Amino acid sequence: MWTHIYSASVLYPVSAVCFFAVCFAWQKLCKSPASWLKQLDVLGRPGKHTLPGIAVVCGGSIAGIITARICADHFERVIIIDPEIEDPEKPKTRILQYNAAHAFLSLFGEGARRLWPNFDAEMIKAGARFDVADTQIHYSGIPLLNPYHDYPPGQFPKMLNIRRSNAQKVLHRLLMSSNVTRLAGTVRGVRATEDRASIESVTVRLLDGSHLSIDDVALVADCTGTTQAGLKWLKSAGFNVPQDIRSSYHANISYVTVYFTVPPELGVRLPIPAALQSTASVYIYLPHDDAQSLIVSLSNVDNNMMQLIFLDTYGHDLPRTGAEVLSFVTGIRGCKKPIPSWFIEVIELLCEHGNPSFDAVKIPPQSFVRYHSLATGDLPSNFIAMGDAFLQLNPIHGQGFSKAIMNGMALNYFLHAVTSNSGVTSLPRDFAARYFKNSRHTMNALWDGTRLHDYGTRLCVPMDGESKDIGRFARWFEGKLISASTKDEEVASALWHVRHMFASERVFLAPTVLWKILTTRSLF
Repeated sequence: MWTHIYSASVLYPVSAVCFFAVCFAWQKLCKSPASWLKQLDVLGRPGKHTLPGIAVVCGGSIAGIITARICADHFERVIIIDPEIEDPEKPKTRILQYNAAHAFLSLFGEGARRLWPNFDAEMIKAGARFDVADTQIHYSGIPLLNPYHDYPPGQFPKMLNIRRSNAQKVLHRLLMSSNVTRLAGTVRGVRATEDRASIESVTVRLLDGSHLSIDDVALVADCTGTTQAGLKWLKSAGFNVPQDIRSSYHANISYVTVYFTVPPELGVRLPIPAALQSTASVYIYLPHDDAQSLIVSLSNVDNNMMQLIFLDTYGHDLPRTGAEVLSFVTGIRGCKKPIPSWFIEVIELLCEHGNPSFDAVKIPPQSFVRYHSLATGDLPSNFIAMGDAFLQLNPIHGQGFSKAIMNGMALNYFLHAVTSNSGVTSLPRDFAARYFKNSRHTMNALWDGTRLHDYGTRLCVPMDGESKDIGRFARWFEGKLISASTKDEEVASALWHVRHMFASERVFLAPTVLWKILTTRSLF
């Protein structure tokens, strides 16, 4: 009897200690820095030597610019190919969202500064703003908390605020200061080596209709955006690429960007609260259910301009005139808390005096080319894809530019491992496979997160073989997470860092965070 009591009296404390030790270890693991942030440390650092041959970058938009800049650190020659690259200042007609609103998450700025030390100065010279990365998100009118307590006073991360068209011009100018050659044309295909281990040449159609073959190819980077042309090139060159490697669904997203000119005399009349004059967004309204499915966002951008965004997945007729804008905003229903009166007054003044201009965009289907599922022998060693060329997301969270930087960080990390060894003169056979497999977890998480969210909207057409019932638990958890983020600083911090791509989604599984999410009463 006494032995039994003694054993129990020892067992319970030991069990409790073990339980708390496991919880502590799990908490620490879930809150540890995201793996890709380690790759950020070597971004912009050249290797010990450069690889012979030509790095061919196919596409001259944002992913192409980032890729060309990284390749300039690791290859003897870099050629960036795009039909509209001859005049960087000329508006681009082949980029669907060239004049549409974009978000530049903090991670994008962190990466760009490492690639171009004068990035901030050049952006500011072009009229850009760097505002506190507080996006003033309100779910059905209820604000999310922001993790100011995680940073010393005055050191909260900043976000770049600039029109995409101007940002691209600045990045083109920055790129041309490096050892990169521009070629106006379109890549039509690639030719494999005899053993199909790599790509040996690239065929380019020039603007005059003639064709050029680029030989001595060291790397081919598909940066063709939503065209995802690399998939066709590989198939045509005889590589074993299954038909089902590309997944696709259609979120049926439309959005309208309204730009207002705000000279100082108009700016002082706008009743924007002083605390919001330097935040990344002045106000963002997001619906809490599918009854609205409409996002409204207002922010300052470059050169005394403001942009208003309407993003819709429900089939609304979005506004096209100033008069329609005001009636549209005042007609939003279903708010838990009403849109503030000062916001309505700001919109009214902007529509009346801000000379509004409109850009309407219908987003094509979302798609994911799962190159990481191919075996090493099925991928040419020197082929990669960047940005939308293999993962095109719903733009609701503004992840596009940061996703391109993440891909660039991975590319640079693996190139750095090669070019830091002076005895290596070409990419190893498994280079492409390692690059794609390295990013599979983060790219899968981005794809699943936005896809399962979209399946909850009325007009979304799911992937072949899936129904919109998939992801019910994820959407329920999302509602709980957002509810907790309006009340608890730790949960709000986790959500903010995941949304800005500074943390992986495993932070939501940290015991203290998960407990708060599950026990908070859902507001939506």
